[in-house]
Amino acid sequence: MKRIKELKEELISLGEFLTMVEAYEEISALRMRKVKKSVLKRREFMQGLNEAFAYIAFSYRVFKKNVKKGNKEEILNTNGKTALVFLSSNTGLYGDIIRKTFDLFMTDAAKNKDADLIVAGRLGKNLYDASNGNRPYTFFEISDTGVDERALKGVVSHVSSYSEVVVYHGVFRSILSQEAKSTHVTGEVLKITEGAEEYNVPFLFEPNIKNVAEYFEKQILSLIFEQALFESSLSKFASRMVSLDSAAANINQKIGRIDFDVKKAQHRAINSGIQGNLAGGGLWK
Repeated sequence: MKRIKELKEELISLGEFLTMVEAYEEISALRMRKVKKSVLKRREFMQGLNEAFAYIAFSYRVFKKNVKKGNKEEILNTNGKTALVFLSSNTGLYGDIIRKTFDLFMTDAAKNKDADLIVAGRLGKNLYDASNGNRPYTFFEISDTGVDERALKGVVSHVSSYSEVVVYHGVFRSILSQEAKSTHVTGEVLKITEGAEEYNVPFLFEPNIKNVAEYFEKQILSLIFEQALFESSLSKFASRMVSLDSAAANINQKIGRIDFDVKKAQHRAINSGIQGNLAGGGLWK
């Protein structure tokens, strides 16, 4: 049985730990609220942007066919390969969203053995190395606090030559629900064009379709990647907040049990003292 002094020291330690956990929880809540509004607004915009690029790609393909330059060329200057990109984090305390995203990434990687693997974030690197994965991969550093423009530029530059890029990241559904998701960056756009044959709405492109298509080609990848990073950050902060709230509840329960043990030990000490006094008094009779 622990002594009263040891129990009180444990209570103090748990109280300090609880204060730290609550502080991290509040920080996560502040960061989540900061990015939530912009992320949810950008979702609809990015969907529309994807569709717009798809019809631009389709229009450019029709244009090249009409000018007899061949219709087999694609809008994107790609290498015909697929890249799978896992967005993780540099630190832990994000609940289970990173692990769920990693599991989805590894499942698809097992199905697509010819795809090139890209891991962003030190935690993701540790997960992949610990999984005994024998396929080579490219590693990039990313920030946990927001979109790092320099890191984003490095990843986008690396994947810009791929025909299909799939980004694996967490997505925010509600405070209590974060899901792992795969976002198709370039391949999804090209798939949309396949069903656009009967799309018959005329467009006016200024200065011309070629320049518009080239501009979209350079910008769309960066924008979709940036949105994926924002989505990942929002889901991670929400998951961390829920995880830390659960940890705080467990700590409070532990504090309650130890406080009860302290009171029991104090009563036991008092009873022992009373019994000792009674026994001593009996000897003097």
